[in-house]
Amino acid sequence: MDKGIYTAVASINSQRMQETNSVHELANVSTFGFKKAYQMALQSYRVDGDGFKTRYLAGNAAKGVVDLTPGSRIATGNDMDIFMNGSTVLGVRNDDGNTVFTRRGDIRPNQNGELSLTTGQVVLNDGGGPINIPLDQILTISDEGVVYAMDPNDETGATNEVARLLLRDSSEVSLEKMEDGLFKVLGQAPGDFLSGAEGVSVSSGQLEGSSANAMDVMVDMIAGTRAFEMKMKLVKELGDLGDSNNTLMRLA
Repeated sequence: MDKGIYTAVASINSQRMQETNSVHELANVSTFGFKKAYQMALQSYRVDGDGFKTRYLAGNAAKGVVDLTPGSRIATGNDMDIFMNGSTVLGVRNDDGNTVFTRRGDIRPNQNGELSLTTGQVVLNDGGGPINIPLDQILTISDEGVVYAMDPNDETGATNEVARLLLRDSSEVSLEKMEDGLFKVLGQAPGDFLSGAEGVSVSSGQLEGSSANAMDVMVDMIAGTRAFEMKMKLVKELGDLGDSNNTLMRLA
């Protein structure tokens, strides 16, 4: 009897994690470069309590592995907006000063004369340092991730290479999402990693939309609510059945 209750409660806890994730996805349906990162993994855990220390039950645990399924392409016409093709990710510096990665590509000059995302993270060059930009120059980014600057007063229209973005192909590694929404290699400390064999490329003038779909999330939330109610009803019925068994044993 208790085993059935433990199993049902473990399922309810997993359902709660899923509902929390659904709310998170719903809040980010309009966030550029947002990636879903929620999978359930089956694991065994030991049941504590008097008389059952050798019993193990299966339960679900959430894993934050990033799903790199591309979102929609949003044309902006801004040469400093980039859409990362394939499994390409962009290296930035987080608030702790570590090198982490993202699929967000709205790059702008900041007040310190460096390139950064509109969310504030400094964009890194291929060597892992910030990208300092010349003043009063027109900036563009090529499909290879090279930042070019052009003097608007130069009649020849010549461009000069400023830096190369820190772009990595993540097709051969698993990325996990951190609390700030940025990515690192699964099971490792934040930092750079070796790029895969597929190569890297970007498309300028475009941004990647969120991979979360509002309609899909709402359907999942409705189905989850119904499943939660059924599981709670099952726990109550198992508890009532246990009380009935105890009463019969006392009468016997």
